Amino acid sequence: MPEINVPGNPFSRIALCLSGGGYRAASFHLGALSYLYRLQFDGQPLLHRVQALSTVSGGTITGVVYAMQTKKGKSFPEIYSFLTDKLHNVDLIRQGLAKLNRDPHWANPKKRKNLINAFAEIYDQEFTQGETFDIFENMENCHLKEVMFNATEFSTGVIFRFQNDGRFGNYHHPIKKSVGYEVKLADVIAASSCFTGGFEPIEWPNDFIHEEALELQEEAPLLVNFGLMDGGIYDNQGIDSILRAEARVDAKPYDLIIVSDVTSPYMKGFKFLENKKNQGWRRWTLLGIRRGINRLFWGINAILLIALIYSLYFLYRNYADNLLTGLLIGVSFFTFLISGFLFWLRFKTKRQFDKFSDYIEKELSDDLPIRDLKLLHFSEIPFHHWEALIVDRVKSLAVLVSDVFLKTIRRLVYGRLYDSPTHQYRRVSNLIRELTSADFYAKQSQGQREPDYFQNLPGCPSDLRGTYDQVIGPNLEKIAESAASFGTNLWFTETNKLEGRLEDLIVSGQASMCFNLLKYLVELRGTPNNGFENLPVKTRSEIDLVWIQCLSDWRRFKEDPDFLL
Repeated sequence: MPEINVPGNPFSRIALCLSGGGYRAASFHLGALSYLYRLQFDGQPLLHRVQALSTVSGGTITGVVYAMQTKKGKSFPEIYSFLTDKLHNVDLIRQGLAKLNRDPHWANPKKRKNLINAFAEIYDQEFTQGETFDIFENMENCHLKEVMFNATEFSTGVIFRFQNDGRFGNYHHPIKKSVGYEVKLADVIAASSCFTGGFEPIEWPNDFIHEEALELQEEAPLLVNFGLMDGGIYDNQGIDSILRAEARVDAKPYDLIIVSDVTSPYMKGFKFLENKKNQGWRRWTLLGIRRGINRLFWGINAILLIALIYSLYFLYRNYADNLLTGLLIGVSFFTFLISGFLFWLRFKTKRQFDKFSDYIEKELSDDLPIRDLKLLHFSEIPFHHWEALIVDRVKSLAVLVSDVFLKTIRRLVYGRLYDSPTHQYRRVSNLIRELTSADFYAKQSQGQREPDYFQNLPGCPSDLRGTYDQVIGPNLEKIAESAASFGTNLWFTETNKLEGRLEDLIVSGQASMCFNLLKYLVELRGTPNNGFENLPVKTRSEIDLVWIQCLSDWRRFKEDPDFLL
């Protein structure tokens, strides 16, 4: 087995991955960035050692804004202030839905009028101010050298990268750099973050065309049209893009890959619908309802017919030119109209329903056994059977998409990084659930390498040894639980704001990054015969200074978690 040694300078060239997860991800990652900015390495913030940035979905909101404003010369405190203000005050759902109302203002009228393009308009207005990807064409005066914002394309089902180095797009759909550089950063965020179920796909290239994209407009008729959706469908952590960048010809491996991730590795599991008593509406059938409606229909028509006959007879027998005669004629005429309208409505409804059924059969027959479903007598099935058929299917589909599918991919992608011997001292995971008591004890009960592994290494401080209360403590527990329990939303409600959810997410990102860098440094400095002792004295001294900073900050986080706010 080959000898595994630490990199020559573990903090020289860092790659940073920011996972998807809505505003939860955007806020948590902002906290992680802010702690990397706080740490000093060799006379500058450790954040400035990040040379590659790969982001997905909610992480792309923070990643694009940070990369864009850094390239424009903004300081990190300015970027931090800008993003906290936007995350706190921009309600994407409310503003996006408002754009779908009749005759709203669209800055780009060429876009399809759907929710994801409404979001793109808001991103452009609130977060990126019309900036295009060409801002990343020359990265000479920026600590970032590579940016990779990831989406999933829906023609071959693989990743689609908006990146300044390597192939723009993917193998199946390579995009000329000059065309890709005309794309608005707001549309990049939209493509990366349009998660399934919440949004429809954004279309390449039509939804990316704008007035200043001259070459894109010219090339569009020659390009293949396809849909783009959330990058998390293929890789929710952005790890794949970093590993592919390392695999390029003449590429150097990164000294450290940091994966900031807000997705949970745990599943709630599928629960079947409880059996309910077969009574009330659950006993109904569509056939029974239809028969009841028919009886009601014919009953109403019978009453109307009787009223009409009675009115005509009364008029014939007792005709007089007075008010009563006028009323009877009016009633008769109205009765005739109502009866005719009901017959017309019934005929029209049946005709439209038949057309709709034919349309559904035509559109879905290639994907679903529509014709075979006709063998099932739907109208005779009681509603309590329908309840289980529908609810269990919908719930299982939701679990499949949100848990089984995404978590399986997550494990496979993480496996490529964590099963690789060459990355043993080149990886750090910054996980949102890491500081929760449930995660701490779950790892112990499942016999995972943590926390026992790093706790037993030489040089592990007493601050990282012992029980959950001793290592993390109650002050951080409350914030960690609040951050981990926040949903995959694209807004903070007024209640969330009063509860300080944004602040909890930021603090959780800061504290988690501190904690995980400490664990990494324990392993780096304390593992026997890993080559650390052979590093240059200056490098080891700088790493020791980072260690001292992290340990001091960790003690402060345990006592006063929001001291960096």
